[in-house]
Amino acid sequence: VSNQCGTYNSEADCYNREHTWPQYYFNSGMPMSTDLHHIYPTDGWVNNKRSNFPYGVVSSTSWTSMNGSKTGTSTTYPGYTNDVFEPIDSFKGDLARAYFYMSTRYESEDTSWVNWEMATGAELTPAAITLLLDWHHADPVSQKELNRNNAIYLLQGNRNPFIDYPEFADCIWGTGDCTSLSINDKKIEISMSLFPNPTHQSIQWTITPGNKVES
Repeated sequence: VSNQCGTYNSEADCYNREHTWPQYYFNSGMPMSTDLHHIYPTDGWVNNKRSNFPYGVVSSTSWTSMNGSKTGTSTTYPGYTNDVFEPIDSFKGDLARAYFYMSTRYESEDTSWVNWEMATGAELTPAAITLLLDWHHADPVSQKELNRNNAIYLLQGNRNPFIDYPEFADCIWGTGDCTSLSINDKKIEISMSLFPNPTHQSIQWTITPGNKVES
């Protein structure tokens, strides 16, 4: 806490909190402003450089941080000529899943939200979907992300389902086959052990995941 930003003059001065979905675009509304699933501790100077720029793939760099995050022009969004912000590879998937969460969590609570290159209200734009799915696939869920999701659940009482079930992103925005199946439609897979064998009075058995058993 002693290194939390009040003011900053350069990179590594202090940290602050970054709303990955900029507050401006949801009018600093609640509970979005305090939703931990899209809030990260960031370097204050780098956060300032990110501003309210959309995420994107930088084609011509105007600024680079110490760890490799950068701003610059991009072809990610057709017709958009301002800068984008590109984080380092190890956080691209994290941020993509934060956006998938925000889009679904607030789908029916976005009437006052401001449209921008990444979303119309809470609905992701086609260009943003393409970008975020790429990042989601390239940077799979890590242990640090699982730990963070668990910690947020203890504090906030809800989870980011795209961390628990990454395939949901392709079900909704990609080409994943997520047709619902009832329990009766699914094949049970078990492996059974019986012991002792042979036996005279009693027998014990254990069942573990394994070979398919057809009914």
